Amino acid sequence: MLKKTMALLALPTLILSLLALSSATPAGAQAARGGGDLNLEPVFYPLAENVEVLHLENGLQVIFMRNPAQPMVGVFTQVLVGSAREDFRTSGMSHMLEHLLFNGSRKYTQEEQYDMADRAGAYNNANTTDFFTNFMMVAPAGELDTALELQSEMLFHSVMPEDKFAKEQGIVLGELVQARDYPGHEAGEVMRRALYQGSSLALPTLGTRSTIAHMTRDEVYAFYKKWYVPNNMVLTMAGNFDRDQALELLEKYYGEVAPGPVDDTPLRPAPFIERTSSVVRKAGDQRILALSFEAPSYGMDDYFAYEVMTQLLGLDGSGIMTLLLRDMDPEVRPEFGYVWQRAEGFGRLTLEFTLKPDTDAALIYRALQNHLVATLEQGINSEDILGIVRMSETSTLLEREQLRMTGIYIAEPVALGGADFFLSYLDRLRQVRAEDVSRTIARWLVDAPCQAVLIEPAEEASVEDDGGMGGMQMPEGMKMPPAMMEAMRKMQAGGGATEAPAHGGGDQAAGAAAEVAEAAPAPLKVDRSELENGAVLVSQTNPASPLMAIHLTVRGRSIIDRDNARAGALDLVHRMLDEGYAGCDRVCLARQLRNLGAVVKAVDDERIPMDDYYTNGRFSFVRVECAAANGPALLELLTKEIQHASFDDADFVQVRDERISALERRQASARRTANAMLDAALYGDHPLVLPAEGSVESLEELDFNQIRTVYRKAFLPENLIFSIVGPMSHDQLKAQIEADLPGRGQPANGMPELPVTTAPDSLAASLPAGDGGELTAVRLGSIFAVNPADRAALGLTVAILSDRLAMDLRETRGLSYSAGASVAVHGDRAEFTAWLNPPTERKQEGRDALVQFVRDFDPGSITQEEMDTIRSARRGRSMMRRLSSMGQAYYLAMAELEHDIPGYLTALTAYDDLQLDDLQRVAGQYLKTMNLVEVVVD
Repeated sequence: MLKKTMALLALPTLILSLLALSSATPAGAQAARGGGDLNLEPVFYPLAENVEVLHLENGLQVIFMRNPAQPMVGVFTQVLVGSAREDFRTSGMSHMLEHLLFNGSRKYTQEEQYDMADRAGAYNNANTTDFFTNFMMVAPAGELDTALELQSEMLFHSVMPEDKFAKEQGIVLGELVQARDYPGHEAGEVMRRALYQGSSLALPTLGTRSTIAHMTRDEVYAFYKKWYVPNNMVLTMAGNFDRDQALELLEKYYGEVAPGPVDDTPLRPAPFIERTSSVVRKAGDQRILALSFEAPSYGMDDYFAYEVMTQLLGLDGSGIMTLLLRDMDPEVRPEFGYVWQRAEGFGRLTLEFTLKPDTDAALIYRALQNHLVATLEQGINSEDILGIVRMSETSTLLEREQLRMTGIYIAEPVALGGADFFLSYLDRLRQVRAEDVSRTIARWLVDAPCQAVLIEPAEEASVEDDGGMGGMQMPEGMKMPPAMMEAMRKMQAGGGATEAPAHGGGDQAAGAAAEVAEAAPAPLKVDRSELENGAVLVSQTNPASPLMAIHLTVRGRSIIDRDNARAGALDLVHRMLDEGYAGCDRVCLARQLRNLGAVVKAVDDERIPMDDYYTNGRFSFVRVECAAANGPALLELLTKEIQHASFDDADFVQVRDERISALERRQASARRTANAMLDAALYGDHPLVLPAEGSVESLEELDFNQIRTVYRKAFLPENLIFSIVGPMSHDQLKAQIEADLPGRGQPANGMPELPVTTAPDSLAASLPAGDGGELTAVRLGSIFAVNPADRAALGLTVAILSDRLAMDLRETRGLSYSAGASVAVHGDRAEFTAWLNPPTERKQEGRDALVQFVRDFDPGSITQEEMDTIRSARRGRSMMRRLSSMGQAYYLAMAELEHDIPGYLTALTAYDDLQLDDLQRVAGQYLKTMNLVEVVVD
């Protein structure tokens, strides 16, 4: 369910190196050797062990990447059709079709499909882009047969009932409305049209309200039969599976489908940039300048050197654009991001600058050119290139641990670059040298013509908020691919527009590695110690792991803010940790981390939807991951950073002002406003009422002395939890932390008890005219006392409620793109929430439907089959979220916060002993008696 407006962004570090599996090209070896002339000598990149490339006889391309160490298997299929194959009449049809394929097939109704996936513990999702539609299935290894049957039924045998078509039209229209509640939507659409008018990239992937409303079922079905043929697909299977069994099942479910004719009409490329041109438009609330340059694409000689160059642009400390912006006057210094779009025969690099009111847009191009020339004169640092390669190697290890998001990351490299391009990426990247990057800069950027687009704020701009997303980091100034942003939004919405309603939270981004582990995992061991310095160490030892993941948790973020400063203070501290430590400035620290191949994350990234998943007042965090061999050195570096951070008053002022500006842009989001109002109503004067990122008012009142006080308090050992997963033993970790972090103390206390909601309440707000878009946010919430022993039963009961709610309000009535309910149990308190985001014209209908559904939920109607289905789904989600080392470290830290390490160890079996009457009892005891707070914001 992706809104994809551009082909792909070039993203460094973790995300880029996952996506960068899209960055190889057959000509890459020649570019890496520095020659500009065609090299006729073949260079062979052998396939990694357990990797195989093959074709079924009907033309389906298949990639096998076995990893026997994993408990799950992922099946990711790209259908090579997207919005680039549409015109104004069919705009949005690929995306509409993606929705419809979850609505039943020749063998199974939509409800049966959802139930099959849930009983198998499978995750089923999809997204649409400019050039392909991507289907993702992740299931326990023993459920491969079910996963392949379900996906093949969707891809080849969907029936698209007429009543389901009308329902999906409503859902997609709701998705269009929800997209407009995110920041920069209007400006982004205007920018895309200006850059790609007349090309195959000009139309929005979601379509428009007009095109969606006027589509017919027969038109979309004809589109389906035209493009959804096996010889127009690529399937990748990753994880734990038997090769022969997998091939047999593929032949059974995919191989018997007949191939079909595929339209190979060339796409309309964006005009070649022969000379500089410029346009000015008005949209949104910010000044944005885009400078778009011709760039290499798949199969071109300079591809890999250009790949490294894009990563060098925003490299922390020493990046090309980092240094340019550092030297600019802060009064006019813009924010920076870039987009590298690439497809067959087409490549563009767009440098995007968010300008301050007094910045002269006309001077940016010349400042850029002068700096590029100076960069070439100074020379490219070979150490930086080595660091980029090491980061990519670490990220490849991270990829092979995780599966939920694998399909998002591998889709473009596989679909547009091809299997060999995808599988040989690291080998080819390792060949790039400094002189290759210098040559690439000179060839593609120095004194090159550009297409310039300046977006000025509209006279009555709607101020929108930034999105959020879980578990990934992007370097400062970089941007998220629009396709991926919408995928994350969908997942954050609690199941999205194409996934069977989810019954759990998010996980870290996932990717499939080209190199896989052969050995089965050793039995895992979890240990806990209270250290002499007051910190707590919880570790899970896996001697065979090639990775080390460290999740450093700071207890009680909101308490530290409240008692020592104001809301948002600790968030600012985390944003300044990368300034370095005593004796090692920002550039020094960044290089040390790159040399260790470390992936670091100290705050969630609001530019990535769903990356506010971990932002709350209960804790803050620093997460670091690297190859296991570098783990001890990284742990030592982390303890230096938190003890001796060297940020100063100037750093504080800059970061605070940036955060104030970002928060000001969020104030017109109906979703964020509703969430904040619900928090205020539920928490009262509890510390958790403080927004973790603060408010405009709280940040304006902060001073540097308060920030230093918060820093010193937060990183006292007594406030720290080290949760570490990797090959080091608990005793080794304990000895190192106590040596590197001296002191004596006792672990700090946790959060005070949550207040119980004692009476129902109803709150409403309307955003100022011109703000808030076309979406209404409806929220229900309650906090109530609960017996901790009822946690599993209550969780499963609310999962059933959420599943039914989504099926009725979303899948049947088409009221909202996102709908669901959840419950979180903390000690002897439970916090219930339910949500719906209907279009404004359906506000009252949506509010009434959500309230009635929750109040009328009948626990006596829960069946044994329904309970067993949701129980299997929860078990599968729990398994999937713990595939990665960092996922395990995170949940281990959360278990320590809740004083429930046994709960972490029994997560996969927590629901096994529940009986039907347990669910009916807790529903009657808690859900029927809770006092609901209603919030409606439009």
